[in-house]
Amino acid sequence: MIDVRGTRLHIDQRGPQDAPPLLYLHGGPGGGSHDFMFFQGDRLSERLQLVGVDQRGVQRSDPLDGPITENDLIADFEALRETLGFERWSILGHSYGGRLALRYAVTHPDTVTRVVFENPPWDMVLATRTLLDAARPLLRERGDRERAEELLRYQGPATAQMWDERIALTQRLGERRMDIYLGPGSRGLVLPSDDLPQEIHSRGARFAEEITRTPAFSESLLPLLERLTQPALLIKGGHDPVTSSEEISLFQGHVQNGTFRRFESAGHFVHAEEPEEYARFVAAFVVGEAVR
Repeated sequence: MIDVRGTRLHIDQRGPQDAPPLLYLHGGPGGGSHDFMFFQGDRLSERLQLVGVDQRGVQRSDPLDGPITENDLIADFEALRETLGFERWSILGHSYGGRLALRYAVTHPDTVTRVVFENPPWDMVLATRTLLDAARPLLRERGDRERAEELLRYQGPATAQMWDERIALTQRLGERRMDIYLGPGSRGLVLPSDDLPQEIHSRGARFAEEITRTPAFSESLLPLLERLTQPALLIKGGHDPVTSSEEISLFQGHVQNGTFRRFESAGHFVHAEEPEEYARFVAAFVVGEAVR
């Protein structure tokens, strides 16, 4: 537990002290770092000094005691870097963490050296549309096709209501909801965090309720891509239901020092579905080796 800006953040730090540092930013929102560190902690720490952090109020960090914004989280990450004594570090953001990684890298270009994005939702209208598209076959089986089509006709900006309605529809899939997030060969994958106590899960739910109500959550971050100066790697699962084709095209068109890698057989959790190849590729990128 590390004291940071009036709260305590839980971190899982692994790897050689002289290895390049990499901060992992989890998704959810409110998901925590437990699953990623289970699948990648020992793998990535063979070559990197990996720091997994449970964001403010999430999982094993202290519970929230007030409002939370994305700017608060960015400030937390910078304060954590200073507390741990790193002059600079690379960052890796999965899913919602990819939004935070983009904000962090653009806000603090002097302390963030390299950026890895894994299936990020930089634009919530595009990301939730892609999600509903992926869920269509299962929603049709449930008799929810018309509701899905209605929600997909929305042409306005991202709003909390839009988020709530689209996410709520996919949640009606129950246990089958996970099927839209995994590649065909990964169906049945169990995330270790499922076994954490309910009190821990409730912290993430509280975080999500708070953060999705903030204006910044609905803001499209696509304009920030052209301000990204660090080497950046975008990882996309071939069956991922979050990152849209439009977001990928903008990354490839606007990030001058960007690398795109598609893991064709994986879904949203590439780090868990193809852990060995993922670790090899990410570690090589972070240490500055040519990746292919």
